[in-house]
Amino acid sequence: MSEFDPYDELKKQMAAAQERFASEVDGATMTVVKDDGLHRHLTFRFPKASWEWCEIITWPGTLTLRGGLGCWSFTYDEDMLAFFRPGPHRERIDPLHWAQKLAPGSEVKEYDENRARAYVRQAVAEAVETHEHIRAEDAEDWLSSFDTEAALMRTLGWVEGRVDAERPAGATLEEYMASEFHFPVQDWDLYRWSNWFLLSCVVLPWAVEQYDAALVPVG
Repeated sequence: MSEFDPYDELKKQMAAAQERFASEVDGATMTVVKDDGLHRHLTFRFPKASWEWCEIITWPGTLTLRGGLGCWSFTYDEDMLAFFRPGPHRERIDPLHWAQKLAPGSEVKEYDENRARAYVRQAVAEAVETHEHIRAEDAEDWLSSFDTEAALMRTLGWVEGRVDAERPAGATLEEYMASEFHFPVQDWDLYRWSNWFLLSCVVLPWAVEQYDAALVPVG
């Protein structure tokens, strides 16, 4: 985990989101509920998707995507539909940039239990080299319930107390202090990008393309 590359993980998550959308978009439909200048209301149905539907609502300076994907409100340009319109001189999907345009309070990252477990295993493996009373197999005993960040912190606090209580007796004060054990939580990145947000980033440019195609006169 010390060599963890957040951009590489984001790239993999984006690839997974695009693959998922490609497998679920067949049969999708759009309904234009309102189309009055910058005031628009578009609804989408996805019969093959677990999230089933979403809608896009725009007004000057704001676009909100809500439905089975969650609720995400972006504020930036006067015409936010144009902001997400694919073009030759911009990235089709740009979650890093788009996340900066979200309204305050939106959470685009979520706690990752698997990453927390990997950090704990790494910390214990490193501690074994300098703390004689810590065993590598202890990590597996401690990897119980990390389903929330609060649960992780409670477990780590209990583990640190237990390990320190088991420090060998008869050591000098310097040796005793050196044997103190703490997880380097302050150095851990426990959050990964929300899969729902990334899937929304895939949907948005596609939705704009559906809207643009509907405006093209037939014949």
